[in-house]
Amino acid sequence: MKNIELALLNIRKNFKNEKELKSSFLISVIGMAFNNIAFLIIWYYFGKTIGELNGWEPMDIFGLYGFTSTSYGIVVSLFDGIFELPNYISTGNMDKYLLTPKNILLKVSTSKISPSAFGDLLFGLVCFLVFTLWTKLTIFQFLLSIVLIIIASLIFYSFSLLCMSVSFYLMDGNNVSQGLYGMFLSNSLYHGGAFTGILRFLFTFIMPSLLLGAIPVEIVKTLSINQMILILGLALFWFVFSIYFFYRSLKKYESNNFFGFGT
Repeated sequence: MKNIELALLNIRKNFKNEKELKSSFLISVIGMAFNNIAFLIIWYYFGKTIGELNGWEPMDIFGLYGFTSTSYGIVVSLFDGIFELPNYISTGNMDKYLLTPKNILLKVSTSKISPSAFGDLLFGLVCFLVFTLWTKLTIFQFLLSIVLIIIASLIFYSFSLLCMSVSFYLMDGNNVSQGLYGMFLSNSLYHGGAFTGILRFLFTFIMPSLLLGAIPVEIVKTLSINQMILILGLALFWFVFSIYFFYRSLKKYESNNFFGFGT
């Protein structure tokens, strides 16, 4: 409980710091929300052009972006610190997180927030609302969607942590970590009906991009129990494995390993 209280305190402090620059904060939020609209329009009209593709209809793109952008916004807006891991490692700034008895991963995760990610969160919620109203989701489907957003957020946090933890093993780990993360995130935003066969297997089990948006949309539409069990099992696996990988990789860290004393 003390670790959770510390994490909430860090988030509140970070939020207050960012909110002091009100104009910059609002521009970041609104700017990112409008930036995402371009991607939504592209894939929506792609769906309109080709019609139904493997059960996917044009309006399902709103569901895809609703799940993906909301889970991204939740994680990055509150736990942006994990994306600073490569920088902390290379500059020796991990030292300050190792010098206190509190939970290291929680401290790193809440060390920074991203104002622009609140724009992604806003955009995702609007897309999800449009998807809900247009497809006339039942109360059960709506509540199921909320559960799936939480699961998608957990998966996004877990695999992102895994990507960033790779930096413990490499001299220039930032490029590799960001490359893996970019591949993971970008594939989660593609039209869900385009993934079949080996690609669907790869981006479900090896790199869980489809678990962020495509599969949640399919679960809500079909109410598939098998897919629900699958996403729950994979979420638990990636969460446990990413934490294990982080702490195991942390043993590779050498204090101030490249640039002298951390600050």
